[in-house]
Amino acid sequence: MALSNRYDAIILGGGGAGLMCALTAGQRGKRVLVIDHASGPGKKILISGGGRCNFTNVNATTTHAQERYLSANLHFAKSALGRYTPQDFIELVRSHNIAFHEKTLGQLFCDGSARQIVAMLMAECDKS
Repeated sequence: MALSNRYDAIILGGGGAGLMCALTAGQRGKRVLVIDHASGPGKKILISGGGRCNFTNVNATTTHAQERYLSANLHFAKSALGRYTPQDFIELVRSHNIAFHEKTLGQLFCDGSARQIVAMLMAECDKS
């Protein structure tokens, strides 16, 4: 059986976006495979924010989205941010008991380690 026949989605990249894509597809009952060239998931997450991971920004909203985000589709950012908000991700982080704090301009960072965010994403992938 070909690889593509065993999975509903094959995601190239095990970073933040790839893992979010995988867990969302899994939550929808899809069979998912994530492929990445790195030795483990979330490598860039682990080094971001000095190892504490700037995991979202409370100011990433649909207000002025067309001015803040570049896209050939002027309404893409508004549509995407309207479907999954920073607050949605914050609730996910809280559900995993990950402590965090706000820094400059609404940036949220883990109090502990970026490893907590990677572990959370992997747990959500495993769960779904």
